[in-house]
Amino acid sequence: MSSQWTLDKAANDVRAYPRCGRFVTVAVPLALVALTAGRLFLGATPVRTAVLWCSLSLLAASLVIWAVAVLRDGDRSRGETYGWAVRTASASPGRGEGTVPLRMSGTRWLTLRYGGAVVTSLTLVALWVTLAASDARGTGVSAVLAREGAVIEQRPVVKIENQEANRSPRSSATADYTVLLPPSDGGSSVPVTFRADTNRRQGIGSELYVASVPGRPGLGAIGDDRLAEVERQLDGRAVEFESMLVIGAFWLLVTLAATMGWFLTDSLRRPARTVTPEWRTLRVTVTGTEQHTEAPLPGSPEAADEKKRRENTRRLQCLVLECRGRKIPFHSQMGTEAAGEVLFGVQGRLLWHPRQRRGRDVLAELVGDDGWQLPGKVPVRVAEEVVAEELTEPALPDPERRVGLLDLGAGWLVTATLQGVVGFAVAFGCLATLLLVPDSGAWRWWTAVAGLLAPGVGFTLQSMARTAPETAAQQLRGQR
Repeated sequence: MSSQWTLDKAANDVRAYPRCGRFVTVAVPLALVALTAGRLFLGATPVRTAVLWCSLSLLAASLVIWAVAVLRDGDRSRGETYGWAVRTASASPGRGEGTVPLRMSGTRWLTLRYGGAVVTSLTLVALWVTLAASDARGTGVSAVLAREGAVIEQRPVVKIENQEANRSPRSSATADYTVLLPPSDGGSSVPVTFRADTNRRQGIGSELYVASVPGRPGLGAIGDDRLAEVERQLDGRAVEFESMLVIGAFWLLVTLAATMGWFLTDSLRRPARTVTPEWRTLRVTVTGTEQHTEAPLPGSPEAADEKKRRENTRRLQCLVLECRGRKIPFHSQMGTEAAGEVLFGVQGRLLWHPRQRRGRDVLAELVGDDGWQLPGKVPVRVAEEVVAEELTEPALPDPERRVGLLDLGAGWLVTATLQGVVGFAVAFGCLATLLLVPDSGAWRWWTAVAGLLAPGVGFTLQSMARTAPETAAQQLRGQR
């Protein structure tokens, strides 16, 4: 009774995690994309400020939700969360065990979760590079000058200090440059010093583009040998135009290509569909997991030689469904071994429409007698062989039969440990520091590297913590 009560309580607790996970799934990619776009393409405007604070708020809320989930039910194995998901989906209303439902659920949240992971990983890299390369030098001065109506004029350099440059006169240089600005009271000119990264090495008498407020030299100045660079600083854009083109184009193209490639080839996307008599169905039992190897048929163009045969042979980790002695591989976006343990012995129906294909697979649905629907795929060749062996029958849907989508990954929030959450908390702290501290220096690169590596370190410690008990158990069994 105690173990059953614990399992029921866990199943009830985990019902909230899909909703929390959906919030995090949507909030994190949106916040990161908005931050990256704002830092790359927007100047210091109220719009960028609003984007900054809204994005940080979303990221902080997501981190708090994850931390609460881990502190409450964290460090769960994938098998445990899969078991919770099965119990939750099995509670959906339904009647007529073994009958075919009329309506199949879509896979919107499954698609969003995996697609969000692709976008998040690539956007994080672009954001860290952008923050590390951001030039925050003179942020306060440039903001004041822009607010007070600064003008840009060419002025000669009268003094150069702390210059860092190669010996070549055409090399770039970083130095403290001093120019003379008109006074506010009609007296002598006022020397004003600013630090700049010039595209060419400068000398005394060289002219720079200098932004200052007429008659108010006390507000300071900013300058460079490139007019576009001075305009960028006045506008408050964090990245130089050349860097913006490189980082922005690389981020957009790679993210778009990777997302579209995954969406077209590996995603389980499908809308809600109505089952018709054209669908094929058969009664199956889940008997475990195995690797399915699909080699091209002899004589086909894909098997013209040994090299092509190897290239066109694929291996899939699948659930094994058995129907009257015939094994049918069923693969999906899930941890196959954990799914095999949780679903072992489950009976239900496998359904598919012969013309709804994607690549070398036919889209299929495994409908359990308990009232859940697991989306996946079956190799086209296997589906055709099953039909040829007359194991299938036309689907006769029952309008009263209801099924709920079985999202085995819905409890992903609690599969992490405190080490993993701490890693992301450190990364968030580094991110907020780079965004909110208006300063330049080598520390920005080190902070970006720390923020990028912190989640990896956290998950490494998490893996080590989980591996240690397993290793000890194996050693104990070996001693016995």
